[in-house]
Amino acid sequence: MSEPREVLGPEEGRAAEAVRGLSQPRPEATYRDRLKREFVAGTLGLPGRGLRAVDAPAPREPRPTWSTLVMPAAAGLVMVSALVLNQGSGWQVVGASGGGAAEVDGVSISLQETAALERAIAAGGRVILPSGGSLRIAAPGLMTVEITPSTEAMLSRPPARWLGRIASAELANGEIRVSTGSRFHGSRLMVRTPEAAVEVTGTTLAVIREPTGTCVCVMEGTVRVGAHGKEMMPVSAGRRRYLFRDGRPPEQAEMRPIERVKLGEMVREGRR
Repeated sequence: MSEPREVLGPEEGRAAEAVRGLSQPRPEATYRDRLKREFVAGTLGLPGRGLRAVDAPAPREPRPTWSTLVMPAAAGLVMVSALVLNQGSGWQVVGASGGGAAEVDGVSISLQETAALERAIAAGGRVILPSGGSLRIAAPGLMTVEITPSTEAMLSRPPARWLGRIASAELANGEIRVSTGSRFHGSRLMVRTPEAAVEVTGTTLAVIREPTGTCVCVMEGTVRVGAHGKEMMPVSAGRRRYLFRDGRPPEQAEMRPIERVKLGEMVREGRR
């Protein structure tokens, strides 16, 4: 049995006729395709999907906060500061004698201009001294290096404070004397000549490059010395090791008396 139809008044009837006369809207193609995909996938009408999500506004990208902007810059600043502090202050000139000029990385500087010499050699470099002049440089607490007349040597920066605690030197000719300090513990100095490789871990010594070869005299501690690519042999206090340019077997004997005097003076001056 059908329910009785509702009797409409004149105004309701006219409104119903106007609605029935409207054209049926056609869904947009993209909307129809999306409904089809969601129907096939079984996601039609799920929360956040389908019809319920048609008018949902797109989520906004979170705006960067002050901390997200500042923290990376602060971390970078800390890293740069740590690297700078790790390097220390570099070499300082503690003495220069004689006349003439030293050559540092190709630049001629009078031995009397100690401030200019210190600026030039602070981070190391190639140093050539005249026959009448000597130079003494130091990294406070780490080591003191004396460069004697007519010497040509290449020096690196002193060992760093925490990381990269290694320094190097190349001696083409002449002599360098080295005395390490209390802060040198844990560091290394590698000295190379055409004939020899010298490893210093804490001592006082002289490395002398002559026309016939390389002599290493040890005043204090122990130094490892060897030909390039060969076994490194220990040289103890009061001894020397000589590596010949012509390839003869190395010679080991008492250190040279003059080096005992010169290195002794260097140690005493450094402890004042």
